[in-house]
Amino acid sequence: MRIIGIKAVGTNYLYVWPKDEENFDYYVDYRVMGEDGEHDIRIGFCQRFVYGRDRLRAVVWIDGYPHAEFLGADDFDKSGDLIAEIKVPGDRGERICRYPNEPIPERYTMFRVEGLKIRVKTSGVRGAWAVVANIGDHETMVALAGLRRLERRR
Repeated sequence: MRIIGIKAVGTNYLYVWPKDEENFDYYVDYRVMGEDGEHDIRIGFCQRFVYGRDRLRAVVWIDGYPHAEFLGADDFDKSGDLIAEIKVPGDRGERICRYPNEPIPERYTMFRVEGLKIRVKTSGVRGAWAVVANIGDHETMVALAGLRRLERRR
């Protein structure tokens, strides 16, 4: 998927998940072109307590459905990096791609990939490979969401 234009920017977007709701402080809406035509993308940003502290969180929706979630790396204040776990098919839906035991799937070679435990150093962090995107790199965020959308459709 490729961004073809900005549709809107805004604040205070409330998204209702199946078990709760979450308020995103700000968002950007894009028009994107995919292999199957034009789509609407929203990237929302908020703070969430995860892995022992408040971290920036970004969610990417395609046509109103969430496809990718990112969280701020430990050094986000200096690097601006967000990370998203790589998901692969599992016995019951998707599961994380285990770091360092599993190879990174070939379809992820276009992304910058690191071990989640390298970028988030606290107890309870899952051993997963993760895509790294800078806060301003919306192209990478959209590309990851588009890849996940394709994987779910197979």
